[in-house]
Amino acid sequence: MTEKPLFDVAHLRRVLEEATSSGAKWNARSLSLAASAGKSPHLVRDIIRGKSANPQLETILGIAKALGMDLSQLVASAATLMPRVGMTGGAEQLEVVGAVAAGVWREQTNWAAEDRYMIEVGPNPVHGGERFALRMEGFSMDKIIPPGSDLECLRVTFGVVEPQLGDIVIVQRDRHDLHELTCKRLDHDGTNYILRAESTRAEFHEPMVVGKPDEDHIGDEGINIIGIVLRSHQNLYQRRR
Repeated sequence: MTEKPLFDVAHLRRVLEEATSSGAKWNARSLSLAASAGKSPHLVRDIIRGKSANPQLETILGIAKALGMDLSQLVASAATLMPRVGMTGGAEQLEVVGAVAAGVWREQTNWAAEDRYMIEVGPNPVHGGERFALRMEGFSMDKIIPPGSDLECLRVTFGVVEPQLGDIVIVQRDRHDLHELTCKRLDHDGTNYILRAESTRAEFHEPMVVGKPDEDHIGDEGINIIGIVLRSHQNLYQRRR
C-alpha cells in the first residue's frame, strides 16, 4: 500500500518551481546541494518532476533552511491552497499560471499574480492527481486547439499518471538553467517517440523526435513530458473596453 504523503506535495512543487525559475537565485541542482549538505544533487528536480512523491521531513527541513523560509510555508494546508484550486458554485476552479507555445519551444515562465486568472473545470479524472493550466499560443495544434485556448493539464507522475501514445502532451526541454515548453501529440514512428503537430500550416508538419517518456529519461539537458492535456477551454465572448 502506498504511504500517504505527510503534506501537499503539489504546493511544495509550486514553491520549488518558483524558487528555481529563470532568473532566480537558485537552480534545481544548487538548491538540492544546499538542502542536502552536498549529498543529493537531484532531490529538487525529482520533487518537481513527480519522481519523489513523498519527500521525507528531513528533506523539507533542508529546503526550508536553504530558502530561508519557515517550514509552514512549504507544507501549506488545504485551506491555504483554496485561492488556487477550490470550489465555486459546484464547479472547480483552476488557475492559469502561464503560456505554452504550440509551434516552437518557448521559455517557461510563471506569470505575475496580477496576470493570472481562474477557469472553471470539471472533476479531476485521477484521484490525487495534480492539475495545472496554461494558455495556448501559436498555430501548430490549431486543427483541434485554437490559439488563446486555456489548457487544463494533468501533471505526469510516473507510477500514478503516465503519458500514452495519442495523448496531447506538455513537453519540457531543459538546457542547463533554461526550461522551455511546447505542446504536441505524442506518437511513435516505429523507432522513436515523436511529437506531432496538428496544424493547418505546413511549417509545423515536421515531427520532433524525443526520447522514451519514462521516469528514467531525466537529465540536466533533455526532453521530458510533464503534463497531459485533458481539455481545452475557449472563451468566445470577448469585448474591448
